Amino acid sequence: MNKKNIYIYFLLFSLEFKFMTNNSFPEIETQISNILNKKAKKFLTVTQVRTLFPAKNLKQLKLSKKSSSSEVLKALNPYLGKSLKTFKGPRSVYIGFDIPIESMISDFIKDKPGISTKQLGTKLPLLKKDYISVLNNLIRKGLVCCVINDMHNPKLELFQDKKNTVQKEGTADKAVNQRLAFKSAYDEIGKGRNFVRIHRIREYLNWPDNQFNRVLEELMADYTIELHGGDPSSLTEEQIDNSYTDKKGFLYITLTWWGNKNE
Repeated sequence: MNKKNIYIYFLLFSLEFKFMTNNSFPEIETQISNILNKKAKKFLTVTQVRTLFPAKNLKQLKLSKKSSSSEVLKALNPYLGKSLKTFKGPRSVYIGFDIPIESMISDFIKDKPGISTKQLGTKLPLLKKDYISVLNNLIRKGLVCCVINDMHNPKLELFQDKKNTVQKEGTADKAVNQRLAFKSAYDEIGKGRNFVRIHRIREYLNWPDNQFNRVLEELMADYTIELHGGDPSSLTEEQIDNSYTDKKGFLYITLTWWGNKNE
């Protein structure tokens, strides 16, 4: 056999081996999904997955019930990706359904309204830095309500759940929290300055335009804020669009938060 034939044979063997490696157990992800569904869980630790995984399939993967979590994760990783992914928690690595962190947090709060921020952290398969920023963003958007109880502990609820429980109270709480979110954005961006660009607040909050304009107009109506015009030549077209134009077509670029007697 000449060198050319040897090279071709080796190449074909490599391709076949790679194909067999990637497709020998195409049902692995399905089996993990079935385990999660059977346990009614969106994620489990790698150790839990190993414990619940059929012994014969572990053997196919050259694993056993005594294999370490790192060994199990290394063996299972190639079969994840279509509907499952790994999550890094403070103490463990998890395998679960590939869902956005926002949905994961909302689902927990929906299932356990009144859960504290600390309790939420112990339930999520995430590092603190990965979920705190997302939770704060949900609060800024007005999707999650943070209420302080008599023990000074912050409790979390979804606005839609609160609305279903007490319609009027829920609506009032949402309005109050949106005002607080607006003020928080003003303080964060302004860093103590009185004149803050409207487009920067809009971009920071990332609310739908109708929601942002409504809250801004309500704050303006009760003299909580004052809007200012200015020279738009230093702004980009997008920044002008993200500022505020009233019904008469007048463009406002900055605002000042004065507050009112009730705040």
